[in-house]
Amino acid sequence: RRNMLDERLVGLTFTLQDAKSTGTVNFFGILYHYRVEGPASAGLLVMVTAVTPLALIVTAHHNILAY
Repeated sequence: RRNMLDERLVGLTFTLQDAKSTGTVNFFGILYHYRVEGPASAGLLVMVTAVTPLALIVTAHHNILAY
């Protein structure tokens, strides 16, 4: 079961520092592991789209559909 902090992470954005498909990011003073859905590149703006027990799932911001 996800807690409130995990729910707050969905929709947050950050910029990848390198082209690796996994890494860590700091939100609210907590270090989280992330995994990129799709190709990764340095400078890519990504958005947290899902939270799993092992990692945040992030997607390139330009691939997010707005409804």
